[in-house]
Amino acid sequence: MNTLSFLKKTPLERSLLLGFYGGGNYGDELLMEVLAGLLRQQGVQDVQIAYQQPQHYFQFHHDFGYARINMHDYRALLRAMLRRSHLIVGGGGLWGMDINRNIVLMSVSLLVARLLGKRVYLLGVGYYNSTSRVGRLAAWCAAKAARVIIARDSETYTNFKRIQRHTYKDCDMAWYIDQLDLAAYEKDVARIEQRLQIRGKTMFISLRRFRDTTQQSLERTVMSCIAANPTRHIVVALMEPRHVDPEGYRLLKSWQHRYPHIQIIDFAFNPIGLFLFFRKYHDQLVFMGPQFHAILSAHLARIPYLPVAYDNKVRNLLRHIAPEQTPLAVESLRPLDIQRFIDSTMGEAA
Repeated sequence: MNTLSFLKKTPLERSLLLGFYGGGNYGDELLMEVLAGLLRQQGVQDVQIAYQQPQHYFQFHHDFGYARINMHDYRALLRAMLRRSHLIVGGGGLWGMDINRNIVLMSVSLLVARLLGKRVYLLGVGYYNSTSRVGRLAAWCAAKAARVIIARDSETYTNFKRIQRHTYKDCDMAWYIDQLDLAAYEKDVARIEQRLQIRGKTMFISLRRFRDTTQQSLERTVMSCIAANPTRHIVVALMEPRHVDPEGYRLLKSWQHRYPHIQIIDFAFNPIGLFLFFRKYHDQLVFMGPQFHAILSAHLARIPYLPVAYDNKVRNLLRHIAPEQTPLAVESLRPLDIQRFIDSTMGEAA
């Protein structure tokens, strides 16, 4: 069983979609857009989406006709969980090194919901050995709650299969983008083109927030790369909106002032629009960044990318899509590694 076959054969009216949606992270917003689109194409009409900041929903998503509730309004969320027939956790490496209090609370709530007779499904999810003890406990609760788990990689499948026998191995939900009506996203691509002009070979670099010194190391390495390539076309991107990471956006603005040959952008548009932007300019772009779904988007769009990993979920992805390449650890990434990649993929400097 895979995600698409599950959606086709399972009645899912009166569903509640749960995930890390609404935080402005490119990967989580991409997963939600794909899942909501697939449900709509299957004719499912009665769906609610738990979303962290409903006021920003239309900045990132199309209107599928689904109601939204504020994930931080715990009373409304509890009412929805009690009233809905199906609770769907739709994608993401939730049980990994990025485990947090909200994911733990959601996992425990799913187990309570199962005891109350709700049908719980985990679709295209990730559970990694890099998680904490609390993360493993949360994953156990979620697995015991689920009627079906569809794992997005082998490590997740192995970990969940020990707990829940109805576990199946598939892939990340982003692999199903081409099942959607992509013509509906042409305007989203045009909005990105208003902010970025691609004129020849361009290096697209994404930054990511980390909880330790890895972030400063990555930023120093990227800045060194920018300084060493003053005649190259370079885009530096936050894969979050500026209101989520204002410090990161200030850093990008300072770089743009210091290095006028770069363009900067923060994530403030439909995620499938960015994927299609990558696909449209695949012969002009090369990519470097540590984000799981940014790497996957580059791969699916046939953009050359530097394999950089910070967690098992990224290493598993790279092992699947590029088994011949050894990923570089983001914390030990060197300017020389990036320069070699630039020289081999972009040719002579302008």
